[in-house]
Amino acid sequence: MIKDIGLFNLESIGSTEVEMFNHLTRTRRKGPLQGLDECGIFSIFIPGSEVPDWFCYKSSMGNSELSITIPPHRNLKIRGLNACVVYAQDEGWVFNPAVPILHISNETKGLKWTYVPVTRGVPKEKEHMLWLSHWRFANDELEGGDEIRVWVEGEIPDMEEYGMLTKEFGIQVVYEQNNNEGSVTEDITTMFQHETTTPSSLSASTSLCYTDKVGEYFICNHNQFSPYL
Repeated sequence: MIKDIGLFNLESIGSTEVEMFNHLTRTRRKGPLQGLDECGIFSIFIPGSEVPDWFCYKSSMGNSELSITIPPHRNLKIRGLNACVVYAQDEGWVFNPAVPILHISNETKGLKWTYVPVTRGVPKEKEHMLWLSHWRFANDELEGGDEIRVWVEGEIPDMEEYGMLTKEFGIQVVYEQNNNEGSVTEDITTMFQHETTTPSSLSASTSLCYTDKVGEYFICNHNQFSPYL
């Protein structure tokens, strides 16, 4: 699935282990790379210091917000959005890892999604980590010509002086051909063969966990970030 949605080429990093922090159980565990399929959003955390080249839209160094107008493509429907966040740990993460939060807002349609994953990768000291995620959208929630805004933040509950250090991030629009035989990311064409009944085919709206206001969705499976609950 990671290859199919154009998130990353796993062959380029070989075998590696990543330490993961589970916000639901408040535990750490080191092991091989694993994917998180949660509420219509697929994520993977891997070591790395730069957004991959195939992400067409990238934030400037230290900028945690990115706004774009989605270019229209004839005969292609938007299937989703890929996002990549490059981050490091603040000193407060040593004992209490920060909660990463990713926001996607369709300014044209007045829609907003906020996602807090249940697990996250813990980068080593003085190193960076990539949070790569694929957001599945449906019902024309994203269309060509829409202005979207994406931003990332990270905080430690009850510890305002600490947070997630974001180096840069990027986004990539994923298009689906009308005949459903494949998908097209900008500058990348990949085959997509998942059954429509699989969890990975759920959209970030239809499988949401919480609804705050009309058109605003808060997606979270734990209660470690109380300001949103």
